Amino acid sequence: MRKLLTILIITIILAVFGLQIYSTSRAEIGDDKTNPLTNTLKEKALEKDYATLTFAGDVMLDRGVKYSVNKNFGGDFNELFKQIEIFKTDDISFLNLEGPVSLDGHKVGSIYSFRMPIETIPTLKNIGIDIVSFANNHVGDYTAAAFTDTMVRLLANEISWTGAGYNYDDAKTVRIIESNDIKFGFIGFSDVGPEWMKATNKNAGILLASDPNFESIIKDAKTKSDVLVVSFHWGEEYKEFNTRQKSLAEKAIDSGADIIVGHHPHVPQEIKYYKEKPIIYSLGNFMFDQNFSTITMSGLVVQIEVKKDGSIQKLTKYKTTQNKTFQIESITEIK
Repeated sequence: MRKLLTILIITIILAVFGLQIYSTSRAEIGDDKTNPLTNTLKEKALEKDYATLTFAGDVMLDRGVKYSVNKNFGGDFNELFKQIEIFKTDDISFLNLEGPVSLDGHKVGSIYSFRMPIETIPTLKNIGIDIVSFANNHVGDYTAAAFTDTMVRLLANEISWTGAGYNYDDAKTVRIIESNDIKFGFIGFSDVGPEWMKATNKNAGILLASDPNFESIIKDAKTKSDVLVVSFHWGEEYKEFNTRQKSLAEKAIDSGADIIVGHHPHVPQEIKYYKEKPIIYSLGNFMFDQNFSTITMSGLVVQIEVKKDGSIQKLTKYKTTQNKTFQIESITEIK
């Protein structure tokens, strides 16, 4: 009887002590609203409801840039981008590839013809580029042979491209990159030719902004995307944006575009909004050899945090500056 009573007393003591420990633990941990650990996990989960996209302008690694790299950096093109880490900390990185990257083809006649060394594409991969616009006025500088070879090289280095293809159907096919459960679509057009490089049913080429199917191409791309980026090679060199650019941008947004990104003028142009959608009229030069002015030796990089519904959470602008060897020596936020 005495033994039974002792066991009962011990049981009661343990029960009370255990309840106290449980109560203390709950008080220390708190509910989901006050628990720092739970909040941290929730914050990390919430981070996945948007993705960060980075847009840079024209890249051209021929001519003076190539000469400088061979002279000053022993042929290592990676040295041009030593200060650039922004593409490695985002989700998707985009720029305009201003011409073919190949050993094929021959110069078509213009004194302003580019054919970049084959080290170009691995270098872009190394700095974190995911997709390029390949619809611009220089893609045919060394004939269709260099043009198609460039696409082969991009594919081999796992870099996507938009605005160009092996035929018309391929060129107008939206390129999808998925990040954080968001499908980002990319479509590209050139409004400055070359007309003879227009993609056809039988020939490789680019999409032109004058395409009679312009609006339907964008509408179709939007049906396959959560967020649609439309890229334009357009405008006048060294000038502000014009009414033609404005008209194309607004028509694209009316057809389903969520972000408009432009290049070609070699100088940064304004960022405007239409129906709450950003229009980056020109990013200027990211890597070029136009050392005749300060503005052509600097460029605009735009980083956008965007949600699945296309809404912009944050837009940040950066200025890049090249030095006399054409290295990008600084990238600073524009307040």
